[in-house]
Amino acid sequence: MQIFSTYSVKIKHYNSIFKDTVSAYRKVTDFLIDVCLKEWDSIHMLDGSLNRQSFVESLCHKTKNNPAPKYGKFDQKFYKLPSYVRRAAITEAIGKVSSYQSNLSNWEGEDIETRGRKPSFPRAGFSYPCMYKDNMFIQTGKYTARLKVRIRNTWDWIEVELRKSDIDYINHHCRDR
Repeated sequence: MQIFSTYSVKIKHYNSIFKDTVSAYRKVTDFLIDVCLKEWDSIHMLDGSLNRQSFVESLCHKTKNNPAPKYGKFDQKFYKLPSYVRRAAITEAIGKVSSYQSNLSNWEGEDIETRGRKPSFPRAGFSYPCMYKDNMFIQTGKYTARLKVRIRNTWDWIEVELRKSDIDYINHHCRDR
């Protein structure tokens, strides 16, 4: 059995490097939530999260085999969006819409006299992108790493220094994970 752990690491010398990245991710997620709400009848019929993700991606992302997606403005609006960020946002949007549809169905099934307010439409809210290893995070030295973030209106790699005490803790306590 594999054991995975997460641990936050303090990044030195940067205060808000993730601000534009998080903002872009939330805008992408909100756009995709709207797509999922409009196309939920088709998405709901598919089984498996990968099939749903591929379907939503085909609705909005232009490729050689899909030159005219239904929501073609996606690629113009979110230029140079990395594929793993797009797919993470799609998965997040599908999850939020699925939860909303389930809550709405439960709300509609309750007695009109006793039920509360109608569930509100889903939004990205306080969602954050995952920093996938090798795609958005590469450890370049013992106490340094490269991160792919949205900076200066493009997605680019930046070199950051990591706090020594955090890395030493991870190496000591999480060596086998």
